[in-house]
Amino acid sequence: MIDWPAGADAKQPHVLIMDTTPLSVLAIIEGLDWLFAPGCPVMITDMVLAEATRDPGEGRNLRRRTRTYVAQWLEQNRHRITILSTVDGERYGREMQLWEKAGKPAELRPDWSDRGERSVLSAIQDLKRALAQNEEIIVIMDDRDGRDAVRAIRADITLMGTRSFIRWMEEDFGIAAAATAWQTVRQATAGTADDGEEDDPVHIRPA
Repeated sequence: MIDWPAGADAKQPHVLIMDTTPLSVLAIIEGLDWLFAPGCPVMITDMVLAEATRDPGEGRNLRRRTRTYVAQWLEQNRHRITILSTVDGERYGREMQLWEKAGKPAELRPDWSDRGERSVLSAIQDLKRALAQNEEIIVIMDDRDGRDAVRAIRADITLMGTRSFIRWMEEDFGIAAAATAWQTVRQATAGTADDGEEDDPVHIRPA
């Protein structure tokens, strides 16, 4: 499905997650280990890590089974994952530390609103710095605004949604469960899962 360059043009691919949706979707089918199937280093932004493991607060739909699975997977695979720091992630971490030292008063809890969206922009800026000349990034992202921002980067990036990633697992890596995985996701999300774009995967090259 992905036709990698060969010979002198070959690059070291890295998988990057900077949107929590792929983690949540893959958790539904217990397919997070598929991220390691290509044999590439896996990177996750600090804000995705924080969002995937945080408690949304009382009265919220916690999707406890999915959250528990993601949190356990992240903990078990810390040694296999590189956490990509972002400006907004570091800021949120400091705010949480101060809040915890203050005794976690409810009225002073750091606000999560728009942090996920802003962290994408932070990650975009940091991504170019993290990308070495002999590296290529496979960004798995469903957030449409985030995808537009990624497309604007002048770097070697392959961008795909979660559905395309699942298809990649079936076609290139022979994972049998991937053949029916998207139907399971659609049923579990009552048809709300993003089917992605017709031209996925999108190959972006320096102009």
